[in-house]
Amino acid sequence: MQVTEQRFGNALLLAVSGRLDRETADLFSASLQPHLENCKTGGDVLLLDFASVQYISSLGFQVLLRAQRMTKTQGGAFAIAALQGGAKSVFETANFAKVIRCHESVDKALAEMSYSAYTVYKQQGVQGAQGT
Repeated sequence: MQVTEQRFGNALLLAVSGRLDRETADLFSASLQPHLENCKTGGDVLLLDFASVQYISSLGFQVLLRAQRMTKTQGGAFAIAALQGGAKSVFETANFAKVIRCHESVDKALAEMSYSAYTVYKQQGVQGAQGT
């Protein structure tokens, strides 16, 4: 699993690729933690681009649910964008889309979550980025 980050104004976009399973869940949780601490009222908007996530296990869902709870408690904005294939199917089957905000694309997510971040994203001409 790999996580790369890009900043667009007040939004932090974490592009995740690979599998979110027993072998990677702890590492993913640890890499997510500092970003979650900044995802609060007046802080960063946090968006996970899952366009390149191939699989999510129950442990992966637990990490995401903890992240959702933490940001909700802090008054932050947290969401997932661009779920694909098997990961999307599992997400929908388990009804996690009702608990964690999911968006069709990074573009649409940023437009809804932070218009100022969306404007920066568009100004930077992010073409061909994951989840767009």
